[in-house]
Amino acid sequence: MAAVAPGLSTDATQMATLLGALSQPDTNIIRQAEVALKPILKQPQCVPAMIEVIKAQTSQTEATRHVAAIVLRKRISGHMNKFDAPTRAALKAELLSILQTENSRPVRNGVVALAATICKAEAEAETESAQAAAGWPELFQFVAAAAGDAHPEARELAFLLLGEMTETVGIHLKPQFATLAGLFGAGLSDADPKVQSSSVKSLGLLMSYLADETEIDTFAPLVQPVLVVAEACRARNDEEVVSTTLDVLYDLSFSPSKAVGAQMAPIVRFAQICMSDSNLEMAVRDSAALVVATMAESKPKQLGKDTVLLTGIVETIFNLIETSDGSAAGALFESNPAWKEDFEDQEGYDPDDENGITETGMAQGTLDMLACEVPKKFIFELVVSRCMSRLGSADPNQRKAGIACLGVIAEGCAEPLRDNLSQVMPHVFKTAGDADARVRECACFALGQISEHCQPEVLTYSSQILPIVFALLDDSNIAVQATSCYVLEMFCERLEPEGVRPLLDPLVRKLASMLEATTKRSVQEMTVAALAATAVAAEEEFAPYVVGVASLMSKLMELKEEKTYSLRGRALECMGHIAIAVGQDNFRPYFGPTMQCACEGLTFDSTDLHEFAYAAFANLAKVMGDEFAPVLAELVPHLITVISQDEGQFEQAEGEQGGQFNALDDSDEEDEGGNLVMHIRTALLETKKGAITAVGEMAAHTGPAFVPYMGEVMTVLLKAADNWHPLIKTEVADAMASLVVPCVAQDHGGEIKWEKGDIGGASPLSANTTQAVNVILKALVTLMKDDTKDVVGKACEGIQSIIELCGPHSLASVANDCLENTYSLLAKEAPCQQLEDYDEEFGDEDDDHDSFMTSVCDLVGSFGRVMGQHFVQYLPKFLPAVCAYAKSSRPPSDRSMAIGCLGELAQELGAGIADHWPTVFYPAAIAGLADSDDSVKRNAAFCIGVSCEGLGESVTSQYSTMLQALSPLYSVDVTEGDTAAACVDNASAAIARMIKTSPSHVPMAQVLPVLLKALPLKNDMTENETVYNCLFGLLQQNQADLLANKHELSRVFGEAASESSKVDDELKEKLKLALQSLN
Repeated sequence: MAAVAPGLSTDATQMATLLGALSQPDTNIIRQAEVALKPILKQPQCVPAMIEVIKAQTSQTEATRHVAAIVLRKRISGHMNKFDAPTRAALKAELLSILQTENSRPVRNGVVALAATICKAEAEAETESAQAAAGWPELFQFVAAAAGDAHPEARELAFLLLGEMTETVGIHLKPQFATLAGLFGAGLSDADPKVQSSSVKSLGLLMSYLADETEIDTFAPLVQPVLVVAEACRARNDEEVVSTTLDVLYDLSFSPSKAVGAQMAPIVRFAQICMSDSNLEMAVRDSAALVVATMAESKPKQLGKDTVLLTGIVETIFNLIETSDGSAAGALFESNPAWKEDFEDQEGYDPDDENGITETGMAQGTLDMLACEVPKKFIFELVVSRCMSRLGSADPNQRKAGIACLGVIAEGCAEPLRDNLSQVMPHVFKTAGDADARVRECACFALGQISEHCQPEVLTYSSQILPIVFALLDDSNIAVQATSCYVLEMFCERLEPEGVRPLLDPLVRKLASMLEATTKRSVQEMTVAALAATAVAAEEEFAPYVVGVASLMSKLMELKEEKTYSLRGRALECMGHIAIAVGQDNFRPYFGPTMQCACEGLTFDSTDLHEFAYAAFANLAKVMGDEFAPVLAELVPHLITVISQDEGQFEQAEGEQGGQFNALDDSDEEDEGGNLVMHIRTALLETKKGAITAVGEMAAHTGPAFVPYMGEVMTVLLKAADNWHPLIKTEVADAMASLVVPCVAQDHGGEIKWEKGDIGGASPLSANTTQAVNVILKALVTLMKDDTKDVVGKACEGIQSIIELCGPHSLASVANDCLENTYSLLAKEAPCQQLEDYDEEFGDEDDDHDSFMTSVCDLVGSFGRVMGQHFVQYLPKFLPAVCAYAKSSRPPSDRSMAIGCLGELAQELGAGIADHWPTVFYPAAIAGLADSDDSVKRNAAFCIGVSCEGLGESVTSQYSTMLQALSPLYSVDVTEGDTAAACVDNASAAIARMIKTSPSHVPMAQVLPVLLKALPLKNDMTENETVYNCLFGLLQQNQADLLANKHELSRVFGEAASESSKVDDELKEKLKLALQSLN
């Protein structure tokens, strides 16, 4: 037994010995001490014993006394209620006495945490008391006195205590917030830097805690004083306070408080300074960048309207990219482990950069967020003008920054960039031939980003892009080679066969030789991806290359080393894309080996390989159809298991005080689980997403063979529809509609015959189909109220798919809720749109196009298609909401979407729109024809045509005005892209409909020559029948003005009937017969 220490009781002496052992470096000694302490710590007497140890400044080491404070804090809550009131009061008074006299900072900090723990327990026990701090009022009196003490150590202690008591203060001291704000204000202006820092940390914790509460307004005026202190700390390299401040500013960025929002400019300016400060650690600078990015996300219009502030941020970003040695195209490869291994000998590689944060990456990530979130009218010109000026610089670093930033904004600013490609692309092409390899690498990056996000307009440049990229595949710089493969992948995904045809043979051969020659795995992976995209572009024209490419892929699909899993997966992915390209018959010999590789991948402990396998299953089911059915029995149960897995798991939370002495927690007997936190396995999320995609494609393409699995699959998908993660819910919404298809295949021969608006008769749906439809539509209608836009968009698409497949009877059970949810979305009142409330004071004039709203408007058109005249009664409610998106102040995509929606309604409802023609459809379509955007003009022309067709003679008095408004569309240059060509095509179709409806009101002599000159149709092949049937009708009538243009008519018919024409075969035969009659 240990000798009694001077001044200590026997219990305290024993306690000191055991607690001292906990501070030893020997693990065995620590474990023995913990075993001995556990039964002692169950007894209330341990509390006064440990307080004795803490007080024993002369006889006990600092380490032992510090450990005593930590352990007592862990056990105090379970013992306090075992003492009578006088004993509790004495213990608390003893702690306050210790705080006044303790000289050791570690021990004092431990006692501060201990006092905060007691305060929280006492406050929670006194929640019904009129006085919030009734549990321990002496503590708050102590804090108030300490804050005004002449000694800086006492003032610092006051804020340390407040910081430890953040939750208690935030909940129980709201009536004293004004007083606390004054106390914090005094601390921030204190002459002692330690007091200032302690005040910042304490106030920061409270601000973060209150960020979403109205009470934050009381403390919002203190943001600027906090920034003053933080800036002084930055200047003297006190990174801890700077980092703490940035964490608080991040929390405040999301605050709905207008008082906090008013502090946006100084917050962003401080973050901007920190981003640029090379003396700060990269992690701290990255936190500053996150504050800027979050402000862009939460307050986009406010940030966009502050031109000076936004300009400063953009200049900082450009400067960072210019002065950094890091790869400005590295963002493409950061997630690829092979990149670091392959490029460690390349310029700009930093072997010490273990956490992946670089100046360039930080700057580009921030710019990407700005481009995605800030309204385009504020950000696009600001960035592009700086890109252009730097591209003309003699300094390669400036050229690198200019072209890299152009690539970064391609996603967020895709719409204005598409409209300005003619000005931008020459600069991109020039930098692709730059003498500096880093500039060429960034040019490839920009080309790839533009190719990915500026479809289909960028396809116009295929004759220039493909040769440039082809040449870059031979570049001496490995990074340029890899990035040029990325360009091919992005560009070719949407390219038509005729676009890739001129370079198909040399391109495939070049990529194949690169794949065989290179030893760089990241280049191999990019090359395989480029081959896959080339196959997709070439479609059946890739068939001659399948044997050779499949041979290369088969070798890669046999790789079994863990570091080659990604390459193996890419090869499997390539085979899936080849299947899509060349079709069932051409791919049949490779179906078995590809499936074998995919299934084998599921036996590896690699979520990446599992994802690749599920993607392959999805593509092969789509291509092989019925021939895929035999593997359903093996695959579907596996996929159900994967989808059923919980991607979150509870793990032991890290203990406070650095996780020390967790074995001595108060919870070790009462709650074996202790404090648990949810750990999310993000890799499993992606795997689950892939499994959902695969099961959806199997349902969509394997026909009746899938019906036996319907019940289990539907059950697991319905459960997944409630998943917490939007990625899973989005995929579920996309897959659910496919579950109706097997029922239709089995019970209805693959097609349900239904009549528009007919719900009076017997339902054409079988009992099984009805049950499936009702369950799935109910789930999708619920998902329309999700708070994530992507989920809502996919839900709308799923509903549209089902009701157009199954008809009006399918919609009946959910019609009211579905219509109401759709209106809420159009009116911006849905849950997924409520996060935009903060910027309401700035109006909606600066809003960018929300892509998910296209799916909402398509669903409105579908209501017309399915409900027919039953939907007319809803027009007074829906039309104003739709037309709000057609205002001239809205972005082009919004205007095009709205006019397109009106056109679909006019087409489906016919005379049902009559009451709204003069006030809605007619003025909107006429305004649309005069729009600056070709897509808007195209949809307006369609709207005019179908309206005239549906309304008949009642609108002929307006023919003259409509024809005049259509006339300028024939001046659009059809070589400028698909949208321009479609614009002219839709004008021609509109005129054809007007002629068919009322030929006497069309001045044929003036109109027909213009119409014929624009034919054959160049882009919108769906209008071929409309246009040519109109001409056939006039020809049968021997219309004089048409016969006067007989030569031109023969040219049109001849070109439309040619072998290379995209007109369908049946119509071609009619054209040939008509051509014979002309000759």
